[in-house]
Amino acid sequence: MATQRRMPRGYDGPRTLQHRALVACCLVLSALLLVAPTPGRSESQVGMTPDTTTPQEILTHARTFEAEKHYDQAIASYRAYLAARPEDDEVRGSLARLLSWQSAYDEAIALYEDILTRHPVDVEVRVALARVQAWHRNFAEARRLYESMLNEDAQNLDARRGLADTLYWSGEYAAALQHYEMVFAATSDPAIAQRLEAVRAELAQPAPVASLRAPIGPRESGPTLPYRDYVKLGYSRFASTATIPDEQVGLLEAAKPLGTRTLIGRLEVLDRFGLHDVVLSGELYSPLWPNASGFLSASVGIDPDFAPRWTLGGEVFQNLKILHPALSFLEPSLSYRHLSFRTAEVDLLIPGLTVYFPGNIWLTEKVYYVLDPSSVTVSSQLTWRAAERLQFFIAGTYGGTAERVAALQDIARTTMHSVQAGVIFPIAARWSAEASGFYEDRHGQAIRRGGTLSLIVHW
Repeated sequence: MATQRRMPRGYDGPRTLQHRALVACCLVLSALLLVAPTPGRSESQVGMTPDTTTPQEILTHARTFEAEKHYDQAIASYRAYLAARPEDDEVRGSLARLLSWQSAYDEAIALYEDILTRHPVDVEVRVALARVQAWHRNFAEARRLYESMLNEDAQNLDARRGLADTLYWSGEYAAALQHYEMVFAATSDPAIAQRLEAVRAELAQPAPVASLRAPIGPRESGPTLPYRDYVKLGYSRFASTATIPDEQVGLLEAAKPLGTRTLIGRLEVLDRFGLHDVVLSGELYSPLWPNASGFLSASVGIDPDFAPRWTLGGEVFQNLKILHPALSFLEPSLSYRHLSFRTAEVDLLIPGLTVYFPGNIWLTEKVYYVLDPSSVTVSSQLTWRAAERLQFFIAGTYGGTAERVAALQDIARTTMHSVQAGVIFPIAARWSAEASGFYEDRHGQAIRRGGTLSLIVHW
């Protein structure tokens, strides 16, 4: 009988050796994967696992990502750190800063405001919050924040530079200029010198229609003409040499911006010819195509005696900059209105031309053409926007139609001429007033004169 050779303990045959060799290879490959850097990971992350990373290490990674401009990873790391250390407002400010750079303005604003609940006098955070509000086009809030800091410390150059930038971005170049000049006088910063040149160049150009006449476009940082968010209460009185009672008009008007559009509604109570009418009317102003704007208008009389039963119309303004930049000071317009009276239907066509001059001055020429009965009136108005909330005008008309047709009698059978002038001026931060005087001579019939006074509260 042959002697049987005993195998070493633990040896189970060639198949088991193969299995063990395979397991060993897998372990070696796993170890290599753990120590090898992977794309998108910095060397500081190698070998770190989430359950063994301390908050301080997470913060170190976040700072590294930020320095390397890997902002998405930095934001994620800052969030992870704040989950473990929610009391660290310095890191919360860093997170807000990066979010603002990524255009996540709402979250950045919320973080800065949260910090200010615990550190309300932190000037650095207040400046950062105002800056993000301006980036987010919340110009009114940014301006309020900057101005409150300057009221506390007029030498705060960061706040003054931020206020100047906010005014510049919102198109308030005259106001921005004085703040840039103060910053440049204190710093001699070449970047401010370049901005000063840009502001002065803007001021040298005729102002565009959107900033002067039409209540359209992005909302301004604060109340400025033309007002877009207001309530107006007005009263007018006119006397005539004809044997008719004095004319009185009560006005309640309100406007509300709708994005780049503006909706205006009004209620007028008319006392004329010894009769009383009530008219509801409104306009919707809107940008149209490039360098153009316009509005639609409508009104309805409540069982009127002399006022139109209803009106419908609109007007389009087209700046000729669309043809050539050198023509930007010219803006033709075309308006049409249909007025339905108890006894007549009236169609009114109004072509016009506005000429813009430097210094926020513009001249508007219009022709009022009534189709039937045929009547033509020429109107001229010169307007000067002296400041953001101060405006003067003087106007005159000559022809057979009143500038504002509120009754069929305003389409006269005789020649008339009129002159009027007025001013809009500020009273307080949110209050303004409007006053105007009017004189009309209907040749051979009567002289009509009077005035209007309105009080405006705006936001």
